[in-house]
Amino acid sequence: MLKILNDKSIKYRRFSSIMIGILDKKFLFAIIILTSCNQKIESITQASVYENKLDIIEYEIPVTFEEDFETKYNLDEWTEFKILKYNILVLANSISGYNENDAKYLEDILNKLGNNSRELLKSDFDLFISSPEIKGRLKLLDIQIQKTKHNLSQLNKSEGLEELNKIFVFYNYSANMIESILVNSIN
Repeated sequence: MLKILNDKSIKYRRFSSIMIGILDKKFLFAIIILTSCNQKIESITQASVYENKLDIIEYEIPVTFEEDFETKYNLDEWTEFKILKYNILVLANSISGYNENDAKYLEDILNKLGNNSRELLKSDFDLFISSPEIKGRLKLLDIQIQKTKHNLSQLNKSEGLEELNKIFVFYNYSANMIESILVNSIN
């Protein structure tokens, strides 16, 4: 029986000496890995990440009519639309300022746009009255302007730019609808 114990102890000693060498290296490696994973790395803040993403600002360019077209179809007499178009262009020129500042930078122009779009919906211009398609498009534009005006201060820059871009998209839909109806009504 004593011989069996000695055999086990020799095997156990060999095994433990081999395993201690391996475990010491692996255990030391595991400790190094775990401690290095727990270290805090300075992270880039979200604001600077968004600023880097917004170096290139992409948005839809508002459609403008040529003066000949406006004169031919009497659009130059539709003052509510002219004022709205002017303020849409001012908003488009203010996008880079919004990117560098905050939502308060656009507060005044969005208030003007909101008022202009409300006035436009009360317009008595013949084309507006006779075309439900144009009324619908301009109503969608008004809704988008009001939505953006109320929510812009709560959005981050990229979401704010998306909402501002939707204003340009809806304006372009309206302008294209006006052009399409005017051109098709003559033909």
